[in-house]
Amino acid sequence: MKKIDMGVSIVMLVYNEAEIIEKVVREYYDKVAVKLSNMEFIIAEDGSTDGTKEILKKLEKELPVTVISGKERKGYVTAYKDSIKLPKKEFIFFTDSSGKHDPADFWKMIKYAKHFDVISGYKVKRKDPIYRVVMTRVFNGIVNLYFGTHFKDVDSGFKLIRREAMESILEDEWIVKELISFEIMVRLFYRGYQIKEVPVSHKRRENGASRGLPLKKLPKTIVQILCSFGKVKKDAKKCADQKGATL
Repeated sequence: MKKIDMGVSIVMLVYNEAEIIEKVVREYYDKVAVKLSNMEFIIAEDGSTDGTKEILKKLEKELPVTVISGKERKGYVTAYKDSIKLPKKEFIFFTDSSGKHDPADFWKMIKYAKHFDVISGYKVKRKDPIYRVVMTRVFNGIVNLYFGTHFKDVDSGFKLIRREAMESILEDEWIVKELISFEIMVRLFYRGYQIKEVPVSHKRRENGASRGLPLKKLPKTIVQILCSFGKVKKDAKKCADQKGATL
């Protein structure tokens, strides 16, 4: 297969995934990285305590990956924001490390990169528990109604984003502390960037509960995010007006 010349930074955020992280990293390397002639593979580790750090150090010696490891946990939002400051290539391919996505779906998204600034994967035949599927659909509906958007999966963690677009919102003061992909998508939408959603496959998590947002925190988190909608909308519009929309 002919390698694609477009510059791509693969960015993977990792926390306590010792059971599967080697498998996940190798899959992304074999299915994506080796087929790109102009790429970097950045793994941002957020203070894991289960042996993940040691596995990543071993992989860094075997594969052309760069591991940025934290001594203490920053929390998802801070770790996410810090990791997005690292890439140097034209596009950032951001993915989590849960193993629920098929890395090969990257190729469904990159074909739209010439015409869109943000290509976001929306999960079809989602393999999450039914309560998550229902809550996600309701959340997407509320977001679209309130913010005037048309997202199918506003909180997707599987995205290809033009670095210039991502950098335009990095200086904004992000408001929500969970489900940060929702706020990122809203801010990019208000900036006027061209957004495309592409259907991607989804697999059941192999090793225990979600590291991101466990069930016991979900109801309280949803309420907090809904209460933040007004502030997010006001600030996103203000920042877009101050810096100038791209349209």
